[in-house]
Order: sequence, then C-alpha cells, then structure tokens
Amino acid sequence: MTTSFLRTPLLIAVAITAISLGGCAGGPQLQVKPLSATHYTPTSLVTTLTAPPQRPYMPIAEINGSAPAGTAPAQVVAAITKRAAELGADAIILHDESRSTPAQMQFNPSGGLYQNIPGQVTPIFSAEAIRWLPAAK
Repeated sequence: MTTSFLRTPLLIAVAITAISLGGCAGGPQLQVKPLSATHYTPTSLVTTLTAPPQRPYMPIAEINGSAPAGTAPAQVVAAITKRAAELGADAIILHDESRSTPAQMQFNPSGGLYQNIPGQVTPIFSAEAIRWLPAAK
C-alpha cells in the first residue's frame, strides 16, 4: 500500500513535466550554420538591419527561424537576435520570408453552417549574423 501511495505523486510529477515540455515545441525553431571557425564573446546588443550595411563587416553565421502559423513574428525575430548575441554578433541582416494563408469558409457538419476561418501568417525569417570590422584608414 505504501508503494502505490508514493508512486502516484511521482506519476503526477512526470505527467506535469511532459505536458510543460510539450508546450515548448510550439515556439520558434532555429537552425544555425556557422560561417566562421572563430568563437566570439557574446554581445549584449545586436542591431537589426534589413539590408547590408555600408560599413565593413564579416559574416559569422546564417540563422534560420520559423514558428507555427499564428505565432507572433516578433517571437521569431527575438529568438534569432538572442542566438546571434550568443554567437557574438554585432548585427543581423534580417530577411522576412513569412507565408500567409488566406481566410477560408469551411462547412461545420455538427451545426450545418459555414464558419469563417481567419487567414494566418507562418513567420519564417533568415538572418546573417555579422561582426563589424575596423574601419580602413
């Protein structure tokens, strides 16, 4: 009787852990491709650019990020920026490759009526993590 009494709280704890970890799978997913063999000290501030800068720079990694439809694009950009900072980037050159699905009408067989399904955006971004080079004199 004591064994089953102790087993129940353990099973509940395992179930709660599995449920909470399962929720993490829906967040932004990142893929990182290093472009440099050098490891840099993490940075605290990463500038987001939408075009290559005029000042000299060196690419250090390509970072691709995506999330399920309906996820805020800012979450994916924040995850990419955080990863770039961990890699020691000074800036990222960000490209928005998000896809949208149009709104649809769908028949609901349980009620016999049509319902509107709103359009959704699937956030997909690619970024080039870069480090500034010293200015030429």
